Amino acid sequence: MKNKKYNVIILFVLGLIFSSCGSSKLVEPLRKNENAIAVELGGPLIKIPGSIVSPLPFTSIMYGRGITNDLTLHTSWYSTAAVFGVAQMDFGATYAFWKSKDEKHGLSGMLGFNTALDVYVPKSFKFWPQLNAHYYLKYNFKQQTQDELLTNGSKRANLFYVGFSTWYELGRIKAHGEKQKNIVIPSFDIGHDLNWKRWTFKLELRLIAPFTSNKDIVVEYKSITGKTGATGVYLGFMYRFKR
Repeated sequence: MKNKKYNVIILFVLGLIFSSCGSSKLVEPLRKNENAIAVELGGPLIKIPGSIVSPLPFTSIMYGRGITNDLTLHTSWYSTAAVFGVAQMDFGATYAFWKSKDEKHGLSGMLGFNTALDVYVPKSFKFWPQLNAHYYLKYNFKQQTQDELLTNGSKRANLFYVGFSTWYELGRIKAHGEKQKNIVIPSFDIGHDLNWKRWTFKLELRLIAPFTSNKDIVVEYKSITGKTGATGVYLGFMYRFKR
């Protein structure tokens, strides 16, 4: 029983490393004073013994608020982690630091951190700084009037995006006293936001930790690179509102 529980915990921890904090939840900042609640399902692809290839079913819930039209603060709670007794949350700020004159193209960055604490293990608190950057392209786009911006009265443009994310491992020692070799854990993503007036459906594909070996571990990760990293698939729904 102990070994079974231990393997489940190892599976979760490895999944956490290879999931790199889930998808890029807010590529384009919210509007000023706008709020958003989002739910997400997905994770790295694994081969289930005697079965099919499937993403690990990690779930999270996010809340964000637009401070200005270019800056959004957000936080997420990881509900699957909680099932395993791990209190995991992230906090971040997304900023749009460049937009084209017609606002169809943009560049954004996210600076934040992720925390995790195993409530059953003393001194298990973990802290990972995180940095993301994205380019996005809007289509079926039209300039909105001031009234539309104030009332959220028109459909938003849909969004294609590409970018990268980096996690920074500050711990020098891994489990079992092994030396930590992977200080920077990168990932690369491509995604699409399908937008309505208040709702967004997100689909994202992610190449996770492409320079880290995925061999000789508890589960068999599937990656387009073969022996390194994992390929992640994420689905999400977001609802926006003003208050």
